[in-house]
Amino acid sequence: MLFKNGIDLQPKLSEYMSNSQGLFIFSPYIKLETLKALIDGQEKVKVVFVRWETKDLILGSSDLEIYPYLKAKGITLYRNSRLHLKAYLDEYKNCFLTSANISSRALNLPPYSNYNYEIGTIVEGLGIEDRLYFNIIESDSILITDNIYKQLNEQLPKKKKEFPDEEEFAFKFEAPDKDFLITALPMTYSIETLYRIYEDKEFVNDLECNCVLHDLAIYKIPLGLPSTEFREKLKEAFFNHNFIKGFLQNLENTGEIYFGTAKEWIHKNCTDVPTPRKWEITENIQILYKWIVKLGNGKYEVDRPSYSERLFISK
Repeated sequence: MLFKNGIDLQPKLSEYMSNSQGLFIFSPYIKLETLKALIDGQEKVKVVFVRWETKDLILGSSDLEIYPYLKAKGITLYRNSRLHLKAYLDEYKNCFLTSANISSRALNLPPYSNYNYEIGTIVEGLGIEDRLYFNIIESDSILITDNIYKQLNEQLPKKKKEFPDEEEFAFKFEAPDKDFLITALPMTYSIETLYRIYEDKEFVNDLECNCVLHDLAIYKIPLGLPSTEFREKLKEAFFNHNFIKGFLQNLENTGEIYFGTAKEWIHKNCTDVPTPRKWEITENIQILYKWIVKLGNGKYEVDRPSYSERLFISK
């Protein structure tokens, strides 16, 4: 069934959002006042994705001020300049798909006599291929932080003066290396589980599936590869990832690394803000050890010569 703007699009969208368990919003253009009207009182919004191309902000198609508003509500904001789809995902399982951006004319919110003609519909039971597509978008996006927001805010007045005289006037900003976020580390507890779900597309629970989709997106592994090619590509992508390369360079220098030292290194080098507490990354390191040993094909081993686990290079 299609929902139509000016008739039932916005009410059906709000109903869908209220019934969601955890909402991920993708919208190229987002206006602050419309966003407030849409999500105030909605407790399940977790993450928002916006396009924020330079022209979007110069022309007022999107507002920079959505960042402090979302931050105050504990909602994460990502920027992806390639974003064009509009979708509301409930824990990546179901999707409210629409042509409407988050603006007063697009959603008729508040009621607007000259609203846009927009439609929407609900797609239930997203398959693994669909869920992976959105995971790839998330993996390819930039996390907005106070530092990035400050840089964009400082450059916007100058870019407005340059427009439309300059053909190229993209924002230039330094972002923390997303490859060194904790979420850039593998999440699937065992390689065997990853192989099984990839090849059979069957999983025990959503947590298992979500971890696999996360890892396929991080290492940019498409679905449908033959088993041998999939395993080779995963191994190559894993060991060429900047976070893994940095960690293993530390190991190459010492020949061994104990669990506590590994935790110190990851805690020191991760770019998350705020930095997670050390006990929060224990499972990440346990998973990392398993991946390194399994994909290393005998190059690395783990033992426990004392209380702490030790990862070392085989002789």
